[in-house]
Formats: sequence, C-alpha cells, structure tokens
Amino acid sequence: MSITDRLYIPCIIGSLTLLLITHSASSQSRIEGTLADAITGQVLPFASIQNLNSGYVSVADSSGIYHVLANPKDSIAFSFIGYDKLHMLAAQIPENEPLLLRPTNQYLQEVEVNALRSPSIEQFDKIRPSMHTLRKDVIFQLPSMAGEPDFIKVITLMPGASKGIEGSNDFFVRGGAADQNLVLLDGATVYNTGHLFGFLSVFNPSAIGEVNIMTGGFPAEYGGRLSSIIDIRSKEISKAQLRIEGGIGLISSRVSAEIPIIKDKLAVQIAGRRTYADQVVTLIGGEELPYYFYDMNVNVDYALNKTTRLHYGFYFGDDVLDYTGARGSNNDPSGTSFVIGNLIQTLSLEKEFHRFSSTTDLTFTRFDYKINNYYQDNSLNVVSDIEDLGLKQKVTLPLSENNKLHMGFSTIRRSVNTNLIDVEGELAEVIPSSGGDVINVFEGAIFGEWEFKQGKFEGILGARASAALVEGTNYWQPEPRVALRYAIDPNWALKASYTRMSQYIHRVSSSSFALPTDIWYPVDPVVKPQTANQWTLGVSKLMPSKEIVLSAEVYYKQLSNLVEFREGTNLVLNPDFRNGLLQGNGESYGFEWLLRKDVGRLRGWLSYTLSWSHRTFDELNKGLTFPARYDRRHNAALVTNYSLNDRWSFSMIWEFISGAKFTPIIGYYAIPNASATGADLIPIYPDRNSVRLANTHRLDLSIILKGKQKPGRKWQGDWQFSLYNVYNRATPIAITIVYDENTNAYKYEQPGLLGLLPSITYNFKFIK
Repeated sequence: MSITDRLYIPCIIGSLTLLLITHSASSQSRIEGTLADAITGQVLPFASIQNLNSGYVSVADSSGIYHVLANPKDSIAFSFIGYDKLHMLAAQIPENEPLLLRPTNQYLQEVEVNALRSPSIEQFDKIRPSMHTLRKDVIFQLPSMAGEPDFIKVITLMPGASKGIEGSNDFFVRGGAADQNLVLLDGATVYNTGHLFGFLSVFNPSAIGEVNIMTGGFPAEYGGRLSSIIDIRSKEISKAQLRIEGGIGLISSRVSAEIPIIKDKLAVQIAGRRTYADQVVTLIGGEELPYYFYDMNVNVDYALNKTTRLHYGFYFGDDVLDYTGARGSNNDPSGTSFVIGNLIQTLSLEKEFHRFSSTTDLTFTRFDYKINNYYQDNSLNVVSDIEDLGLKQKVTLPLSENNKLHMGFSTIRRSVNTNLIDVEGELAEVIPSSGGDVINVFEGAIFGEWEFKQGKFEGILGARASAALVEGTNYWQPEPRVALRYAIDPNWALKASYTRMSQYIHRVSSSSFALPTDIWYPVDPVVKPQTANQWTLGVSKLMPSKEIVLSAEVYYKQLSNLVEFREGTNLVLNPDFRNGLLQGNGESYGFEWLLRKDVGRLRGWLSYTLSWSHRTFDELNKGLTFPARYDRRHNAALVTNYSLNDRWSFSMIWEFISGAKFTPIIGYYAIPNASATGADLIPIYPDRNSVRLANTHRLDLSIILKGKQKPGRKWQGDWQFSLYNVYNRATPIAITIVYDENTNAYKYEQPGLLGLLPSITYNFKFIK
C-alpha cells in the first residue's frame, strides 16, 4: 500500500466517524416550503424568512422555496416587497401546501422595501470583502450571445475580473492567470468551463441557482487556486410542485424538469441542452457542420427528515467535432475528430442540530480530450485526462450569539494522464509516439475559523494547512486567513482581509486562450507549488432608501513560483514540455469600485477596475520585470435592467477594457544559412509584452416581452430579443503582419471576431 493510500483511507474513516458522532437528536426542526402570491399563485423568489425567537434569517431561492430552523413554539415572519407580512408559529406552518402572501396596497410598497434581502445588501453586512453573488433571475434578464444566458461571461463584468480573448471562456482575476481560478459545481472542480470553443459556458442556466464569486478574503475551507473561487450551486429543487422550464434559441435549446417523487421529501431534477447549429446548416444550405455540443444535469434532493438532507448531483457534457473527407489527387480518405468532455458527480449530506451543523461532500471529476487525425496511411491520436476524487467534511459550531467556529478537512486524490500520443505511418518520423505519464497526486488540507462580533467590530480569524504528495516529494503550505469589519454607523463599514493561497496544479497552454491541446500538470519534484499573499482594504456605503450599495477596495497581491515557458518552447504534442517550464515571481495591485442596486424597477451595477500586473523571471526578458500578458489597465462595465411594466423590460450591457499585452516583431537581421547559399532572416523583439493591443468597448441590448399574467395560469413564457455588439465593433483577437504597398513597409493589423449578432429566444416555465 502506497503512502497516498495510507493517508487517504484514514481520512475517509475519520470523516465517517465524525459524521456518526455528530448524528444525534435535535430539538429544532428544519421547516421547508414554498411562498406564493395569494391571488395569482405565482411563486415569490428571494422572500425573507426570519425566526423572531432565535434571529435566524434565510432567503427563499429563485423558485420561492424556503427553509428555516425553528422550535415548534418559535414565531416565524415571512415578508416580500409589496406584500403584507405573515407571522405564524412554527407548529402552525402547513407541510403540504404553499404559504400565501397577499399583495399590499400599491402606495405602501415603499414601506416594505427592506423586506427583501438583495445580494448587495447581504454583501454589505458580511464580514469578508471581495465577495459577490449572482442569482439566476439576474442572469436571465441580461443580453447574451445567441440568447444563451452565461454565468461565466457575467462574472467578467464584476470588479477585479476581466475576460480573455473574444470567444474564450477564460477569465482573469486581480492579475492572475486563467488557471488560477477555481470553478466549482456543487463543490466539484470544473476544469473545462466552455462549450463551442469557449463561446458558451458548460453550465445549463436552467439547472443553476446562484453563483458566489470570491476574489479576496477567502474562507479557510477553500484552497487550491491563487486568484478566485467561483462557487456555482445547482438550483434548489421543488419537492411540492412539478416545474418545467427551458428556452428555445437560434443555435441551442435547453429544458429542465423538477419532479416531486415523494411530496416534501424526495425530488429529482433532469436538465438537458444541445446545440442544433449542425442540423440547421444541413437543412438550410445542404452542407455539413461537423460540430455539436450537449450536456445533461441530474440532481436528486432527499429530505431524510426535517434536519437531514441528502443531495446527489450528476453532470455530463461533450463537445464533438467529427470531419471526414477526401484530399489529394487520388481523393484519399482523411478526417479529423476530437471530443472534449466533463463528467462530474457529487454527493452531499447536510445535518442540522440544536447546537451545530455538519456537511459531508464526496465529489468526482473527470476531464478528458481525445484527438484523432488520419490521412492515407498516416494517423495521429492524442489522449489526455485528469480525474479527481475528493472528500470534504465541515462542522459549524455556534459558541454564543456572537461567536462561531467552522472546522474540517478536505482531501483530493488526483490522477493526471498527460499527452498519450500514438502516431503511425510516415508521420511517425516527424512526431514520435509517447506513452504519456500518469501522475498520481494526493492533496489534503485541514482548516478552522473563529467568527466573532464585539460591538461594531466583527472578524474571522482562520487558518488552513495544505499539503501535496507526489512522486516521493512532499509539499506543505501554511495558509493563514484574516477578515475584519468595522461598522462606522449602520450605513458605513470598513473591511479588510489577508489571505495566503497555494496551488498544486497548473495549466500548460500553448496560446493566449484555451485549446483542446492544453494540459493540466501537477507539481513534481522540480515544479514547485504556486503561492500568493493578498491584502485587501475596502469601504462600503449603504443607501437604504434606494437599496443601493457603493463599495471601493484596494488590493495588493504577491505571487511566487509562477509558471511560464522558455522562449521558443514548442508545447504542441510535445511530451517533454516539462523541460521548457520556468518559475518566477509576480505582483499585482489595483483599485476596484462597484455601485449596485438589486431591487426596484431599475436594477444593475456599475463597476470599474484600475490594475497593474507584473512578472519577473530570471530567464525571461533578460531578468527584467515585464507586464503580464493579461495586464489590462482599465476595465469598466455598466449593467442595467429596467422594467417598463409587468410585461416589458429592457436590459443593457456596456463594457470597456484596455487591450492585452503582446511582444511584437520590430525588425529583422540577416545571417548566412547553413549551406551558405543565402541568408536567413532572424526576427528582432523589444522587451517582453511591451506593446498593448487596442482598447475595446462593446454595447449589448435586449428587450423581454412576458406573456399575459392570469390568476392561476400554469404556463408562463417570455420572448427575449437581443443584439450582441450593437455598433459592430469587433474585439481584436490576434496580431498579423501585412505588407502595405502604399508605404512599402510592413505593419500590424488586429483582426477582430464577432460583429453584430442578433438573436431571439423563447423562455418558458410550467408549474403544476
């Protein structure tokens, strides 16, 4: 038995033992139900629920489903903007029917405005800075490419985050690289976040509830990446009503069904999505488009009792390209195909007790790609995959009204299979076959946090110790965490945080955006873990009469053991790419500003980021500090949604971003070639990343028309008309050198991608 197995098995046994110890009797019960309009029967999303005895506060989800922890004699208050408050004893709340709130007089709506806890208000009250929440209803209101709502694209409109190349799902946070963002689906790592070569995300919006974005002040339970945590949570399933929702767009459609199996106890959600662009092209033009993608989600939610919940999640998705044809004078058969896929499974057990709560997560992730090319007697096959098996145990223990402990551990057993290359025919003389390396890594961490409040001062003191075992080499890293909040008055707050993060796996990429040939490579005896120390200081202002929150933050991040490549390193189909890896240091710093409003007829946010990001490598740029490739000086976004009335709404996105950095060719010099029959031209480069691409800005618009609302109507639908890139200003994606006959000289051009794209989508919902 290996040392990895010796460590992994005790962790599993320890988790199960802790789980058995914590499963004891509890005097409080978890009460769950649905809130709806007493007249129309429509659900009331994000309503506020409060236990007036214990102070426990929760918010219903986008489907109006709520839960609250209470004793039978506790008084519970239910409230929603524009509706009368409802007070009931916990014992009186019906179990098998929705609670109905009555609309109040329209002139009293302003009195009730504080009943709804918007994400911005919640963030104002939280201790940690640099955290944002995006909910499903917000995403569906915004313009989107091809009418497909995309959580990942909206993340880049928040402060501190910027997009990569147009058409890529890569994003960069506070000067970090794309692989320094940890994207989680119900706690499981997602390695590939893009369909359609990155134009769309892999997340079916009908299956997602909300996204929590963390760019600083990280909780101690999270680790493994340096720049951000993107925690994506599946939609909470209704156990009382059949719900079907979906959307029909120009290039893809989606559908989701929530099916109660045992009322108020067991429910299943099944969601699917597929592009049919290949079928449309064939139908209209008679040509074949050899590409399509699809994905499927299955979620099972089982309430064992009022304090115990079991959740199982399954995700599977593929991008498929399969082209066959004939080439050459003899029409020899040839073909190219590749399949990129994600497989994710999660199992979560949540238990609430009188004095503490416990959560146990078991996760499995697999990401792989398979590439096949053939022509005549030549063939090239490339396979790469990565698998994670993870276990996480967390316990939350309130010590008093103003003191709370969070503690636990997490483990990941990771298997990485780098490029397996199989070459046959004459091509084997150029590209050698390679068996690939299978690398097994064990990562583990223990963590704990103390959350406290003393008057106007609140804080979280945390610590995390992480480790990685690989190829006989052991790494471990201490990761302290501190977050502080001081309430100057009820409407002003100061926030500060310090975090240290470590990363034990890196993405080896041959370009500025994700490609199928990218490889995830873990630490080894030579490649050391990346680390980052980050300091954040911010101030928040609440304008309660308008429910507007204004926040401003400054940050400084110090990075060590970053990964780059020697000049001229070939990463494509190169099994010896490790010899080209270099490690160095970096720093990034900046200022972020956000104005956000989540309720009322006019909603949205205005964000701005001013930032710098630098790198220093001994073997690059003569050892001198140079700007990072994703160093974008300015990044601004205006996101708005305005409801004209109950049926019509208007949305807009405008964004501005500074150009990315690159290293141009500024000249050539000639040297004799090896045969002394001529000369070779050698390019001359300036300092690394010394030139910036052109700044870009883009405007997207959409109009939503909802169907007529009738009391008791079960079918709801709306039409969304979107214009992507309204003024047809393509974003530069590359640099090309062209000869200008007028000046008799070469010049750079910046070709763009994606001009004006109109789309129409029909979204629907059926509730029974």
